[in-house]
Amino acid sequence: MEFAAFCALYQHRYREYAHSRLSDARQADTAVRLAFAELADQWDQALRSPHTNAYAWRLLNRHIRTHAGAAEEERDGQEDVESRTGHQDRSFLPDHADEARILHQDLGMPLPEASEMMGHTSPRPR
Repeated sequence: MEFAAFCALYQHRYREYAHSRLSDARQADTAVRLAFAELADQWDQALRSPHTNAYAWRLLNRHIRTHAGAAEEERDGQEDVESRTGHQDRSFLPDHADEARILHQDLGMPLPEASEMMGHTSPRPR
């Protein structure tokens, strides 16, 4: 029941975020689906972690990086997408800062909501 509620609450936002990180919508959907499948298998462990949202967010980003790496291999030899589009390279930002920027600036999510979704809030009391 709790897992279903978690999925209902975050699935749409996870998809938006994955779509912003991956150039291929199908790969983004697959990354989210695989992250939720892995989370389902590890739900008890996620609940025992200091912050369930942070646990789930790490899984999602790992699957996004995996799919991004696959896309990089397919593009091998082509120039970087950001260079072609003229967007500033933000690779110098810490991962969590770049993720927060994407959620807030690119997707229009309020910072408190983005922080909660990423698990950057106080751990729940035990």
